[in-house]
Amino acid sequence: MEIVLYILGAIVLVALLWFIVNAVRTLHTADIFFADSKVMLEDMKKDINQMTSDVTVIRIHAVPVLDNVADITKHISGITEGLTPRVEAIYDTVDDTLNVIRGVLDDVERIKDSVVQTIETPLNVVKRTSTGVVGTIVKGVGMVRELIDEFRKNGKS
Repeated sequence: MEIVLYILGAIVLVALLWFIVNAVRTLHTADIFFADSKVMLEDMKKDINQMTSDVTVIRIHAVPVLDNVADITKHISGITEGLTPRVEAIYDTVDDTLNVIRGVLDDVERIKDSVVQTIETPLNVVKRTSTGVVGTIVKGVGMVRELIDEFRKNGKS
């Protein structure tokens, strides 16, 4: 039985040694991991500090620009508010002018119609009375001309 106890003790001792070796390896790996993590955290801290300083610089330069944009927008709003009544007044003036022009054109049209009617009435009277006489004279002159032309043709041949 003693031999079994010695063998069992040796197995326990080997298992303990194996456990200690694995624990040392794990602790060494953890030490390397934590050392690498520390380096990475320091790099991240540097990067974050750089980003913070960059954002601060951007803020320093951007705030005045944004203030200027706000002032410009305010001035433009004031200008457009001042222009609105003027533009509306121009529209009203143009509408009034167009109404006057339409009235003048209507008046001119009425005057034209009146003048045309005044001139056409006597001309129609003259035309009606002279159409028979003048038409007959024109036809007669045309016939005389045709006869003369026929005599010339016949006399020359």
